Amino acid sequence: MEDKKADLAGHKANMMSLDGCSTTKEDNPVEDKIKEATASTNITDGVSAPENKKLSLMSLNDNKAGMKGLDKEKINAIIENASKGSKFYAKQKENQARIDEQIRRLKDRHDALTEKDLLCARQEADLFLEHLSASLDLSRTLVHVDMDMFYAAVEMRDNPELRDKPMAVGGMGMLSTSNYAARKFGVRAAMPGFIGKKLCPELVIVPTNMKKYAEVSEVIREVFREYDVNFSPMSLDEAYMDITDYLDLHPDTNPWDVVQEMRGKIEAKTQLTASAGIAPNTFLAKVCSDLNKPNGQFMLSPNQAEILEFVRKLSIRKAFGIGNVSEQHLNAIGVKTCEDLYLKRGEIKLLFSHISFESYMQISQGMGGNRLEPPEDRIRKSISTETTFKDTSDRDTLLDLCKELSAELSEDMKTKEILGQAVTVKIKTHDFKIRTKVRQLADPSNCKDTIYRAAKQILLYLLDSAEQQPLSLRLMGVRMSELKNRDEVRSRQRSIFTFFKPPTTEAVEEADRPAGPSSNTPTGPSVTLQRFACPVCDEDFVGLNTLNLHLDTCCPAEKSEEDLGLQNPSNSVSGICADPLRINPSVQTKLNTMCSSDSSVGTLKCGNENPDDKSANLVVEVENENLTCPVCFSVSFSSEDKLNSHMDECLNKSEIENLLGPHESVVSSKRKLESTPSLHSKKPRLHSNKIDSYFRKS
Repeated sequence: MEDKKADLAGHKANMMSLDGCSTTKEDNPVEDKIKEATASTNITDGVSAPENKKLSLMSLNDNKAGMKGLDKEKINAIIENASKGSKFYAKQKENQARIDEQIRRLKDRHDALTEKDLLCARQEADLFLEHLSASLDLSRTLVHVDMDMFYAAVEMRDNPELRDKPMAVGGMGMLSTSNYAARKFGVRAAMPGFIGKKLCPELVIVPTNMKKYAEVSEVIREVFREYDVNFSPMSLDEAYMDITDYLDLHPDTNPWDVVQEMRGKIEAKTQLTASAGIAPNTFLAKVCSDLNKPNGQFMLSPNQAEILEFVRKLSIRKAFGIGNVSEQHLNAIGVKTCEDLYLKRGEIKLLFSHISFESYMQISQGMGGNRLEPPEDRIRKSISTETTFKDTSDRDTLLDLCKELSAELSEDMKTKEILGQAVTVKIKTHDFKIRTKVRQLADPSNCKDTIYRAAKQILLYLLDSAEQQPLSLRLMGVRMSELKNRDEVRSRQRSIFTFFKPPTTEAVEEADRPAGPSSNTPTGPSVTLQRFACPVCDEDFVGLNTLNLHLDTCCPAEKSEEDLGLQNPSNSVSGICADPLRINPSVQTKLNTMCSSDSSVGTLKCGNENPDDKSANLVVEVENENLTCPVCFSVSFSSEDKLNSHMDECLNKSEIENLLGPHESVVSSKRKLESTPSLHSKKPRLHSNKIDSYFRKS
């Protein structure tokens, strides 16, 4: 513990020396290796100078392998000029204006901070850093493997003519990746293809082939499993591995040689190269895998002092969770590198959320996750598919796209053997505004028809509720969440849509037919029949005749009184007659043979004048009904007219005033229930509840 505190104190002194003290430091052996990851920006101690008038949201992110030393100013000018006048550009200007306003308020808050506030905040931050240092674990060996320009490399392997040309995979709407020759012109992933053409007129764009990439990825993953069966894939072309256990089983080797052997196997099986990073946690391993691209590897020793020096000049954009917007916010208070996250810890503590503060402090210390969850413990929250298309407001076209996406999502879910219960539809309008809406399903499902029904209803709602009519879209996506594995979901009664859906026709082999009633189906070596589901027990049957025979046994014409819910047939009639208005219609037709019975509230005549008429209904006749006042519960009347006259008096305002008195407050009280003995009913009856009880003080 003391050694860790000493290391932390040394790190603090180191950081302070960079802030103006004349302290000489020795060169670090890893510093030359991390110069490529260093931000080429001037670091200031105060608030940064006003931002360039150009749209920062549209500036090139060159924190990718093969993009160092580019003329960013020239590339950004080409990107902006190619985008001007478009709806995307207008939307980005709107977003940038909102971010600029956030930055303005952030700077105002920054300027209002006092030295006392900053001192207290730094002390709190230092306590948190001590806590982080005490929990530091450098015992694991994590590896991040990233295939070099994966999609482009597969296409270049299969078509050697592309190897010496600048090329990218994708379309004119969006690029998925580019090779290193194209990156020299500023062409990169997540860039529209037409802008890539502006930057590099010779650019060759190859359509994506996800099926081929997935097949190659599976070959690569087989190699990963040799070193860590619980490896964590992040996408088709990258994964994390924990090789600690493998090293324990092979004490005669070391991490460097193991990773080099792994990369060699991948290249031998796929003719593709991979780069790797070796470090004590996932954050550092990810950064290290990008340092010696392509076809290289970099290792960071599990030493805290070396780790702190490694992250000292690392650009904040290299850290996970810091994107364009977060970078602009941090730049506004003078934070450009991971070292600045520590130097500005007081400002970050006061100006950013608690979660952001903790995350930034972990990054400043080079800390990250060092345990990979086993596959069975990894919880997938959602699964989705989406597509971008040319602007359209045609409903038939949009519904067809929705149906295709639902079918694609269903197929993906069935492959992974998962079901979901919440369908979300995402749309992006022609002016790049994004809207989403979710709808819950009655039961977990991966059926394409069920998904489409819910998605269609959501889509129509989003289209109909839009202010602009007709609404034109350029992107649509369907997502399923609240996922469950198939084994977790029990078979349940089918929905009503099952019974109205046309039955499927299929060839049924004699040996595959279900036993029991289905054995009555026509015999033969191979019969083409329709399948039907019983609407009572949900069992499948082949052929309509088979289903009818089953229904005769599943739904018998006569049921006993006990099946009908009559626990005591001998005296059940009086119990029903006591409250004739609550007779269950399903029971009504089953009481044709019961005899007449008198009740306290009237006479119920039960019987069938024509015993041969099986379809006759129950005859109910109520005589001499006593009507009780619902206000005072103390007077009964034989007719509605008398009851109405009484209620006019019972509800008279002057009568209420006489009951309450001039100074009594109006306070409600709970009714008291008192059971009233009855020959035929045991239901409790409201008693002694005059209207003044509702206004009496409690």
